[in-house]
Amino acid sequence: MISAELLKQVEDYVKANYIDLEALQKRGVKFSIGRTPPPEESLITQIIKSLKEKLGLLDNPFAEYLWKLIDKKGMTDVETYKKAHLDRRIFSKLRNDKDYMPSKRTILAIAIALECDFKETNTLLDRAGYHLSTTIKEDIVIGYFIENRIYDLFLINEVLDHFGFKTLGD
Repeated sequence: MISAELLKQVEDYVKANYIDLEALQKRGVKFSIGRTPPPEESLITQIIKSLKEKLGLLDNPFAEYLWKLIDKKGMTDVETYKKAHLDRRIFSKLRNDKDYMPSKRTILAIAIALECDFKETNTLLDRAGYHLSTTIKEDIVIGYFIENRIYDLFLINEVLDHFGFKTLGD
């Protein structure tokens, strides 16, 4: 059961950190990027990746950083995917398929399992072409837990579910 105090803290955190682009636009604030949020991986990023692959320059910076992070945290792959509530096949794909890129939700579950701070989480997400956004309430809820070093995935998922968001992990 989620405490009322925790829910209030999360709600206050979201209110303080959420940027409502539509409300700003209604007030006359103009944005050069338009109303559509940027895709998870932009066309330019896809083109650059494709060119690097063709030139033999692309390794998997996400996977490389992930393995270094797992080692730095003193955990094993098995401990990590179990704590993140992920299927072992995901890690098998990461180890063996250089083109495999997990979803943002999967990466966030891994970051929580590894008890990553904001910098580590953002670096991990960035290397996969994602980021935590101040315009996505779900990201702000997850940010609350990272900022407050609360790495209980069950609790995080319970709060995400309470607010109507998808949970992390499998």
